[in-house]
Amino acid sequence: MSEFLKYIGMIGVGDLQQVVAGIVRIVLAAVLGALIGLERGRKHRPAGVRTHTLVCMASALVMITNEQMILAYGTGGDPARMGAQVISGIGFLGAGTILTDRQNRIKGLTTAAGLWASACIGLAIGGGFYVGGIFATALILLAFTKLIDVEQHLVMRSRVMDLNVSFDSAKNMNNFISEITSHDCSILSFSYIDMDDELHHRLEKGEIVLKKVVSVNLHILLPVKNYHSEVLKLLENSKGMIQMEEL
Repeated sequence: MSEFLKYIGMIGVGDLQQVVAGIVRIVLAAVLGALIGLERGRKHRPAGVRTHTLVCMASALVMITNEQMILAYGTGGDPARMGAQVISGIGFLGAGTILTDRQNRIKGLTTAAGLWASACIGLAIGGGFYVGGIFATALILLAFTKLIDVEQHLVMRSRVMDLNVSFDSAKNMNNFISEITSHDCSILSFSYIDMDDELHHRLEKGEIVLKKVVSVNLHILLPVKNYHSEVLKLLENSKGMIQMEEL
């Protein structure tokens, strides 16, 4: 059987230990990629279990293939050459998860970074660096699950606040801005979002009322730290406001 596989040009069959090691690496990479994908899938991100598993497993396969080709055809090759193409090629997949919504908010950066990290983990496992791949997986999961609380804490302690607010008229929007400045807050920047095609649906006396929506992004300087929740409470009942969200 071994002679037949060599005859048809199959590489990686000369040493059973190498074959087993390659299979173990691929399986381990798939498991580590799935762990990262599970966390992303729980939060309904564009790239979930299947995407991260495929990226991590395929990256490991690339490194193993590169290694086997060098063993089969000579030691003059570069064992990291194919892996380098994975690092640059994964960019197009990550770019597909980065989206900008109508409020000019960028979403998907963390998921894109997770895909890139999954590729790197796959390359590490494929190259035989098990400790590095497993340790990196643990740190990535920690960053996904725990660092978000640290990030939110830092945001809440900041004197800068970003709001996206929608109104049923430009007049109410101007009144809202006046109300903000009356609470010793300063508007650092103001951007109007063109939402002429957006319609606000509101049930009133059994009928649907359609209204044009005026939406703005506000970059606000607060008078003191830890003032975010207080500002939201002060402004939540503003006249004509349809929606208010801290970015």
